[in-house]
Formats: sequence, C-alpha cells, structure tokens
Amino acid sequence: MARWRQVLHWLSGWREPRPGLTVTGSVVLEPGHYDLPDPGDGALRIAADDLVIDGRGAVLDGRGRGGIGILLQGRRRVVIRHLAVRGYDWALLALDCEEIVVEDCNFSHNGASEGTFLDITRPDEGAGGGIRSIRSSNTRIARLVAREQDIGIDAIASHGLVVTDCDLSHNHAWGIRLHGSSSCRLERNRAQYVNRCGGTGCDAAGILVTGGSHRNLIAGNDLRWSGDGFFLGNQFSPPSDENLVVGNDGSYSPNNAFEATFSRGNVFRRNRACWSNFGFWLGFSTDTVLEGNLITDNRLDGVHWEHGARGVLRDNLIARNGRDGVAFTLDPANRDFPDRCVSTGHELRDNCFAANGRAAVFLLHTTRTRLVGNRYRAERTPLLLAGDTRENEIQDVFTTT
Repeated sequence: MARWRQVLHWLSGWREPRPGLTVTGSVVLEPGHYDLPDPGDGALRIAADDLVIDGRGAVLDGRGRGGIGILLQGRRRVVIRHLAVRGYDWALLALDCEEIVVEDCNFSHNGASEGTFLDITRPDEGAGGGIRSIRSSNTRIARLVAREQDIGIDAIASHGLVVTDCDLSHNHAWGIRLHGSSSCRLERNRAQYVNRCGGTGCDAAGILVTGGSHRNLIAGNDLRWSGDGFFLGNQFSPPSDENLVVGNDGSYSPNNAFEATFSRGNVFRRNRACWSNFGFWLGFSTDTVLEGNLITDNRLDGVHWEHGARGVLRDNLIARNGRDGVAFTLDPANRDFPDRCVSTGHELRDNCFAANGRAAVFLLHTTRTRLVGNRYRAERTPLLLAGDTRENEIQDVFTTT
C-alpha cells in the first residue's frame, strides 16, 4: 500500500520526488533540488510505456552514494526532458528499451575514475556517467549536457541510437562510446577535453567505436583536445566496419586525431586532423578511405598506416607534419597477426602535399601501391622508399626544394 500511495502521488499535479518512486504515468515535477538516494532498484523507476516526464529544471541528487538515478527496463516510448540527475553511478540506465527520448537534460557529475589505462574491449569498463543504454533500440538524445564523469553516453548492443547537439566534454573516459552498436547517428556533438592519466590519454577519446559497431554515421562533432579525438579500435574484439566519419574535428590530441585499426571499409571525409601526435593512425585496417581531409601540423606523421591494405587517400591536404605526410609501413618481425603481414595495394590520388618534415610519402616494405595526380609543394623529399618496397606504380612528377 505504501508504494501504491507513492505511485498515486505522482498522478495528480505537481510532483515532489521521493526515493524509490515508481512512475506509471506522465508527470511534471516541481522545481527543486532533491536528495534522492537509490534504494537498490533506481532512485526513480519508470514502470509504464507511453509517458512523458518533464523535470521543469528539478535536480535529483544521489550525493555520490552510487546506484542509478533513473531506471527503465523493457520500456517503450518514454520521453524525459528538463531534468538534472547527478551523484549516482549512472544518471540513467535503459535496459531492453525502445524509442526512449531524452532532451534538454543535464546528467553530469556521476561515476568517475582517473589514472588507470582503459580497456576498450570490456563493455563494463568505466565507473559510470550520464546515460547507459543496453540492448535498446531507436533511442534519441538531444541537447544533453553530460560532463565531469567517465562516460557521457554509453551504448552497449544498442542500435538506431541518435545523439545530436549534446555537450559531453571534460569526461574522463569517452564522450560517447558505441560498443557492439550499429546504425547509429552521432551529429553535431561536443566532446572536447575527454582525457585522463594526466592528459596523456590512456585510451580516452571524444568518441569510441568498438566491439563490432557497423554502419554508423559520425558527423560534425567537435572532439578537440581529447586523448584521441575519434577512436575506432578492435584489436581483440570484433572489428567495426563500414562507418562514415564526416566533418569532425579531432585536432589537438596528445595521440591521434583519428584512429581506426583492425577494421574494414571505414570512410573519413572532410575531417580536421591537426596539431596532434598523428593525424590518422590506421594500423591493420583494410579498404579504408580518406577523402578531402585537412591533415596538417602533426608532430609525427599526417597519416601512419602499418600492416594495411587497399587504402584510398584522395583529395586531402597533407602539410607541415613533423616527419612524413603519409607513411605506409610493415614490420616483418611483427607476426602477432600473420594474416596481416602486408602493406600493399594502396592508392594516393590528387592529394596536395606541402612542407612535410622528412618526406611527403614514405613506403617501407610496401608493394603494389599507386601514386597518381598528387601535387608536391616545398617538399625536400617527395617520395622515400625503404626495405623491400617493390612493384609500385609511381605516376607523379616530383620537384624538390
């Protein structure tokens, strides 16, 4: 009866939250700051479909005692807006849900860790954060602020997620993580300064895509000053393939503006990859396309691609990188992945190279690679060959300075 009276209390006008409440109908919360610990099954549990919760600026505060702020399990068509949730492990946990909408909320200052190297292959990695979606589909998140915790938005085995216009900066692990999540759209979000380990990264990133996440659109996101700007990594987990990454800025990373390893068929168009250690790091990937990107002023290489095959670099500006503009390399001693002991079949077409430190293009143990229509300006060494580099087709005309 006590729980039923609590439920009824939510159904008649302005509502003042109490710990452990179960919501079964649409509700408008009374503005205020509420100390709301999680009794074990969520501080606020949503137990019905087709409802709207309007927080009207209310703050639900777990006071750092952990647990879950809002729990949805098996729910459909729930809308949550204008609500702040802080001080829990996770502000919101959605399990096996469909068509959840979160808009204009602030889910900052939840579970956080620091100083340890992250394991990107573990779906349970991270101390907490804003939203965790597990086995859910067609969730829409707009204009969410989720900062100062490990993860802004965490999608595990969730498909059709749409995240737009969110501020996920200053987190300690990832602004957004897709793990085993496909057909998602991440557009116009800000995930700056997502870093840890004293700013060295430790596999933190503005956006992380891993664990077999395919055919996602990542467009127009600001990922500057993060451990990696964009990180697609899958060394010991299923590859993440055929993603489209367009119009993002991953610059000012202490590591890689963009990293995409152990994957196939990913496309990068019109991104900015500047002022990082490497612009693009593409080790052990195949059939990757870089088109129309700005790749300048990186400390080492603009593009470093070890043990790769059939890459296409077209219409990129690659300039003023400290070592090489593009480096295709192979380490014959690296037999960890015997099926990928190749550096072969790449094409560089219609790129502009300018003033790179050592060479515009470096080929090490690389074969059957084609250079055609590229332009070279102020390059002391347009092309540098080393090791067992052979059977390449060089159509470019070089001038040196």
